[in-house]
Amino acid sequence: MNTSALIAAGAVLGLVIGSFLNVVAYRVPLDRSIVRPGSACPACEAPIRGRDNIPLLSWLLLRGKCRDCGAAISVRYPLVEVGTGVAFALIAVLIGAAWVL
Repeated sequence: MNTSALIAAGAVLGLVIGSFLNVVAYRVPLDRSIVRPGSACPACEAPIRGRDNIPLLSWLLLRGKCRDCGAAISVRYPLVEVGTGVAFALIAVLIGAAWVL
């Protein structure tokens, strides 16, 4: 696998893991399940549609607002996703295409 593909794969995996970390960080302190129910807007509790649950991209396309009620979605969510994506990409660069990665 070439280096660019490895970095891209690491970044995408990091975005997905970062999205999951957001779920954990929000729900665990509230003693809620991290599995069910699915993600919902904290303001109006409308379920997040699949097309609106794409790490970073959905936040950008929706301009940081809920599709249903227009409430602001914290910038913390994409920052966690991007930070995790960058960390995974850097780890991919440092380790390379090794089994341990």
